[in-house]
Amino acid sequence: MHPDNLITKLSADFHHRKAVTIFCKTLLCFTLFKIIFLWKICITIVAYQHFSWPRSWVGKIIFLPSVLAGDHLHIVYSAFLVLLIVGIIVPWNYFSAILHFWIVANLYRITLPITSGADQVHFMISLAMIGMAATPRACNARWQALQVIVYNVTVFTGQCIIVSIYLLSGWDKLITPSWRTGEAFRMIANLQYMIHPVVQPLLGNSTVNFILAWTTIVFELAFVMMVWFRKTRLPILGIGILFHLIIAVALNLYGFSLIMILSYMIFLKDEDYENILVVFKRTSRK
Repeated sequence: MHPDNLITKLSADFHHRKAVTIFCKTLLCFTLFKIIFLWKICITIVAYQHFSWPRSWVGKIIFLPSVLAGDHLHIVYSAFLVLLIVGIIVPWNYFSAILHFWIVANLYRITLPITSGADQVHFMISLAMIGMAATPRACNARWQALQVIVYNVTVFTGQCIIVSIYLLSGWDKLITPSWRTGEAFRMIANLQYMIHPVVQPLLGNSTVNFILAWTTIVFELAFVMMVWFRKTRLPILGIGILFHLIIAVALNLYGFSLIMILSYMIFLKDEDYENILVVFKRTSRK
């Protein structure tokens, strides 16, 4: 595609604005419940960890809540919940997006001793969401065009973040001998604190481990390609949901599985929700 044609397409309109708004507000709900779930754990964290003031004024403004949380965690987290509820209720806008990322950044700093890959994905997506707002809209025509471009490029960037996770993970497994032979699952089976007791005996079979390993590799690399095409997008997302539900139960990785499943919503289109609504209306009439 010619560069001028690409710019024209990107600046024509906010692509799938309804779907992106639903995705962003769902992430706000995820952050809200994450705070509630981690509340008690964070009380212990702040009791043993001191959060010092950053040297720069910018850093002090950004991480003010995490510093105050050392002595006033309940107040800080209560304020976070109020801001998130307001962000969920009001139309999705730049102010809501910036506030959300501010909350996520401070939550990440407070929970740093127990952070995992799920928290890193949450952080990256929250940062990308700042550009996914469409309101307030610029008055000047040129600024409007730039605003639309930033929106569309940021949505694509968010999609690329998810795809890159699968690409790096799939490629790493593909070049690792223990994954190609299925030995990796036997080693996972030895992690008794992590593996579900029902699943553990199944991983003692080398054939089962080999099949599971290559199923994982094929899915992750297939996701990288199939999620971009209309005919294969929904099927691969459906397989991905099942994939992460199994991981959640088998390996007790509920946080990572949930954030990955929710991140799939960034690939949905406005027509997907319209089709769901049509199906819902037909079902309700019956």
